[in-house]
Amino acid sequence: MAASLDSALSEAALTHGERRVVGRLLERLRRELDKDLRAVWLYGSRARGEADPSETDPDRRSDVDLLAIVEPSRDARQVTWWALPMVEEEADAAGDSPVYYSLRIFDTEWLCGRREIHSFFVQEVDRDKLVLYGDALDGSLADRKSAA
Repeated sequence: MAASLDSALSEAALTHGERRVVGRLLERLRRELDKDLRAVWLYGSRARGEADPSETDPDRRSDVDLLAIVEPSRDARQVTWWALPMVEEEADAAGDSPVYYSLRIFDTEWLCGRREIHSFFVQEVDRDKLVLYGDALDGSLADRKSAA
């Protein structure tokens, strides 16, 4: 795991094993998507540091929520079909249950559109996110769309 990823995850409520799974998922996304991968964010209670990483009760354990943003030239649905089995493989390899990992993949146009309508989901993600790869994509998307 890269030092910058370690730094980004320092505030997250994750176990060592969960950090390893997240790191391996990030490596595979970067390798597969290359320059088409714009950002990967951890969001939700794990990013806020509110979840209890030692919780073992399956009904109370918080999931690890990840959001990946890709270039519009990539079909986000097709990438999702590739990525979901990858999440399962990496969690299984680490001896953890894949049901506790959520990876959502969208493109920059979706993100821009959701921000324009003040989507509650995207507002929550933007408020909580820890940038694991790329950047926050805050102003750059609106600037790019208005320039088009």
